[in-house]
Amino acid sequence: MKTQMKVLGILFFSLLAAVAVTGCLATQPGGDVSDASSDLPAYGVISTQQAASVVVSLQDDPEFVLLDIRTAAEVEAGHLSGAVALDFYSDSFRDDLATLDRELIYLIYCRTGNRTGQAYRIMEELGFERVYDMGGGISQWLAADYPVCLGSLNAEHTCSGEFPAI
Repeated sequence: MKTQMKVLGILFFSLLAAVAVTGCLATQPGGDVSDASSDLPAYGVISTQQAASVVVSLQDDPEFVLLDIRTAAEVEAGHLSGAVALDFYSDSFRDDLATLDRELIYLIYCRTGNRTGQAYRIMEELGFERVYDMGGGISQWLAADYPVCLGSLNAEHTCSGEFPAI
């Protein structure tokens, strides 16, 4: 009986500690976010789930730009609704970035996150301060079963899927 009480006590305190830690983490920047824009994560590299929250929260904000930096063929094979494209491999990529409005909020994504890491550094050098870098790229987005659109950005295309509860 003493042993059972001891085990129950340990389990209780472990559970209590886990709840306390979870509560603390939930208030830290970069934690899960709701649809309120004041609860968005800090700028920089964010998870796929955080990127989905940013998209849901800011999709109707005229100051928000969803920037796909993959090739035209990659974009056509699947992109996020509302995205604009700028090919990272273009000779004019840096110059094209330099023409963008530095006052806007950007969420950049590529296939796996490699190109966005490089693009993020370039954007910092150019003076952009409000940039989200979707870690894992569209590969992780697809793995999370979030909605995607097929076809060219400049032509009629089809979109499917819905966001799960975020």
